[in-house]
Amino acid sequence: MQIDLVDNLLQTSMVLTYRGRSLIIDNLVIDTGAAHSFISSDIVSDIGIKFENGDRLVRSFGIGGDEYSFIKQVDQIQLGDIVLNDVKLDFGVFNEDINYINGLIGLDILKSGNMIIDLHQMQMYPANSK
Repeated sequence: MQIDLVDNLLQTSMVLTYRGRSLIIDNLVIDTGAAHSFISSDIVSDIGIKFENGDRLVRSFGIGGDEYSFIKQVDQIQLGDIVLNDVKLDFGVFNEDINYINGLIGLDILKSGNMIIDLHQMQMYPANSK
């Protein structure tokens, strides 16, 4: 899958499916420093992803301070040819100063997909595909 360099950040897209409804999410930062992937809850509300009673809350710490998010299991995510089923993702609101990205692809997804990030070719692919 293609990787783009936008504002000095590695970015890509993915298809997220939740309860049978799918959405293409662009402007996702590939973040090898993030333990968990994080998706903007504003982007996914149209397909029914929202905080509900019983959802687990998570407190995350980073350079920008601490943030709260909720966890949902989605049916599927697709990154290029890689398809991962029954994936738990963190959803929440980004700091108001960050309105140019829709989420982070963290180590949870990168490791699950056994991904290689090829900066020379600006591509990401599973280790067993080459």
